[in-house]
Amino acid sequence: MRDLFLIDPKVTYLNHGSYGACPKSVFLDYQNFQKRLEKQPVQFMTKYFWEDLKITRDTLGDFIKCDGDDILLFPNPTTAINNIIGNLDIAEGDEILTTQHEYGALIRAWNRLSIRKSFSFIQQKIDLPLGSKETFIDQFCAGINERTKIIFISHITSQTALIFPVEEICKIAKSKGIITIIDGAHAPGHIDLDITQIGCDYYTGACHKWMCAPKGSSFLYVAKNFQKGMSPQIMSWGEEGMIQGHHNF
Repeated sequence: MRDLFLIDPKVTYLNHGSYGACPKSVFLDYQNFQKRLEKQPVQFMTKYFWEDLKITRDTLGDFIKCDGDDILLFPNPTTAINNIIGNLDIAEGDEILTTQHEYGALIRAWNRLSIRKSFSFIQQKIDLPLGSKETFIDQFCAGINERTKIIFISHITSQTALIFPVEEICKIAKSKGIITIIDGAHAPGHIDLDITQIGCDYYTGACHKWMCAPKGSSFLYVAKNFQKGMSPQIMSWGEEGMIQGHHNF
């Protein structure tokens, strides 16, 4: 098995939670894509890129059980979540409900925006050791009130490796008209993933952790009814339909 990877033979590599070890065969394919680009850069970027992107989104959609057209590719989940945050219509007095187990970089992103927009970022305390699924749901949902606009929660937590019952939380949120954003950075390739069944509004995951894809391989799923509200944080030629045959999403 070790021979399948590029890892230094003197190293026992266990930290797929940060960056997964990329198999030699996958890394070779990755390099072949780079070579294709450099052989004919313009043709690759204007033609082959879009064809390969379609194949990638559809293949990934089959794996995580959602429509490939509902997937955007990002270098990492932190970038994806920041893109969502930049598109959300959050008003003064709104509340974002999360837990104290969330990824530090994203806690900082929410905190900064909460100061700028004067909304509340609530980190609901979840007791450890984690009891039953029902206990978690009761503890977490105790933080929901009439001001709760968004629920932001991990599928698998970064620091404590807890698997949260995101499907049940999304059902409760939907019944109350609350937007759901799931940080699934550690889920793809680690546990079976069915995004359609989860029923969330947004879901981001990393492919370069437990799926062992090349570094910089992550995705963002956006439910169809939220896609019109998504706009790239960096404007380029795709704005106003200038690239024929492709939409902003």
